[in-house]
Amino acid sequence: MTTPRWWSQPFPPTGTIASEGIRNQLGRPPVDPLTIFVRETAQNSWDARLPGAPTTYRLELTTVAPSHRPNWERLLAPPASTDRHLGVGKLVRTPNLRLLSVVDRGTKGLGGPTRADELAVDRRDWISFVLNVGEKRDTHQGGGTFGYGKAVLYRLSRVGTILVYTRTEEPGAGLRSRLIGIALRESFDGREHPGGESKPFTGRHWWGDVRDDHVEPLLGAEADQVAANLGLRPFADGESGTTLIVLDPDFDGFDDDSEVAAHLANTISWQLWPIMLPERGDDRLRAEVVAAGVEFPVPDPAATYPLEMFVAAYRKQRDGDGMVLECGNPRRQLGRFGLQEEWVVPMPRDSATLAADCAGVSGDPHHICLMRSPELVVRYLPEIETGSPNRAYAGVFRAMDDLDDVYAAAEPPTHDHWVHEQLSGHEKTFIRTTFKRIKEQLTGYKKTVTASVRGESIALGAASTFLGGIVAAAFARPEATSRGSSRSAGGSGSETDGTDVRGDGTRSSPAPRDRVRVRDLAVPAIEERDGRVVLVQRFSVTGPSPVRLQARLSIGLGERATEGEAPVGAARPQVITWSTSSGERTTETCVVDSPSEVDLIVLPVPDTITDISVTGTPADGDAR
Repeated sequence: MTTPRWWSQPFPPTGTIASEGIRNQLGRPPVDPLTIFVRETAQNSWDARLPGAPTTYRLELTTVAPSHRPNWERLLAPPASTDRHLGVGKLVRTPNLRLLSVVDRGTKGLGGPTRADELAVDRRDWISFVLNVGEKRDTHQGGGTFGYGKAVLYRLSRVGTILVYTRTEEPGAGLRSRLIGIALRESFDGREHPGGESKPFTGRHWWGDVRDDHVEPLLGAEADQVAANLGLRPFADGESGTTLIVLDPDFDGFDDDSEVAAHLANTISWQLWPIMLPERGDDRLRAEVVAAGVEFPVPDPAATYPLEMFVAAYRKQRDGDGMVLECGNPRRQLGRFGLQEEWVVPMPRDSATLAADCAGVSGDPHHICLMRSPELVVRYLPEIETGSPNRAYAGVFRAMDDLDDVYAAAEPPTHDHWVHEQLSGHEKTFIRTTFKRIKEQLTGYKKTVTASVRGESIALGAASTFLGGIVAAAFARPEATSRGSSRSAGGSGSETDGTDVRGDGTRSSPAPRDRVRVRDLAVPAIEERDGRVVLVQRFSVTGPSPVRLQARLSIGLGERATEGEAPVGAARPQVITWSTSSGERTTETCVVDSPSEVDLIVLPVPDTITDISVTGTPADGDAR
């Protein structure tokens, strides 16, 4: 039985990278470390998936059980001289050692040679993840490009230490387990301590079967036995995959593990939803989060606002309901684009989850989700905001498979953007043109409009916090505009015109001067009147005078629908008054002179969208 030990790597004569260099590969991006952790570890698991079987991706937050703690101290505590640079010995002697584990199954595990100086015939997963740093991508259309993402594992550990327990197919040997420990600490000089070796050390340490000049993993039954002694999740018969264990994870900013687990579950949904959709069948990711034995469900992206909008946009581009974006010079198809627009009740910013904030979508979306062949989220790209707080859109751009290498090369180490400055020639043109074409698809939107409330300029969406109620403004639906009816008040310019009726009952179009026109002049203002939040919509009225205006109010249900009949006892929006040059009217109809301007003041129902329809007809009752 091999007794695993720690081994510290000295600098070889030809030099190598120090641990500080590896840790700095990732840098310190202004991104939530747990978001990066989910993105990078899930990417590794997805790249290693086996065909024809679902991939399980499980995050576990645990504390080493009292029955296993003596084994941690016995097996992982290094000599005092080594622990001065490692710090693991003190940790494994603490009574409450916390672990964060990434468990993937339905994956091929980490295979290939266990030495970096051996030529890899077909696989080099072990060399790439455990031994080498900065390798190019070796998975066709994989998510990772350089392997820098593994640095986040060491950064998340307070002692920069992880364990790797994997089972993989070995030629001629079938499935075989491997277990090794890896630590990235600070480089040091062995002369600093009595009895130390007179040589510099890289700060990289391995734990396993120590040989003269390197460390081999524990293998087969020995690996499984030691893993069981440490309380690690075992492999079932015929099962392959990998478990990564982060020792003493740093969850700064969270009160307890349940908060961490909830955040991880939400983050999985925001970052991995394209590969979680049920229509993918067996080629999908099944995600789980468990803390102290309690499962924290991962939200269903297709049933969670606003992710459901991105899902709808994704399905449009996938199913051919979107469009293909192209580069003109040189001519090349860049990717498929889908867009989903909805009418919504404005979402208060403070109602967004931390995961949504970390994804860059803090409220109602006006974003495009970028992705390439692995169909992992690269970025939620913020674009132009709409002209109404009730109008939101979500888009998906998926790069063409034959350009996957170009988009992959444009990604920084954190894989969270496409940076054209990293490229040159046609490749640079393709990335720049991608963003240009996306903007061209959104030219119909305009910046958020503001309204005056108590003398202060506030965004209409801020009405959700005004006087403590969540109130949505009315909105226009331009495509709903028709003769004899005007949809008001979110987009200016919609109007109604009348139609002449002949004596024989047939209709003819009137001359322009004979038409009744009712036109909304702006988006509705949100005001306080008599202690109530109200919507104020201004209209212009032209045509034969006088004109009878009829207001019809309904509850908007989103997605261009309205509530036909309110449930019994349900509140409904109300007309408070029409404000005209000749006075005020408190009924749903109002007769005004033409031409003139008139304000309609409406009391909305909290937590709803108010839809305002206004009809204008000659006051003598003859329809025109």
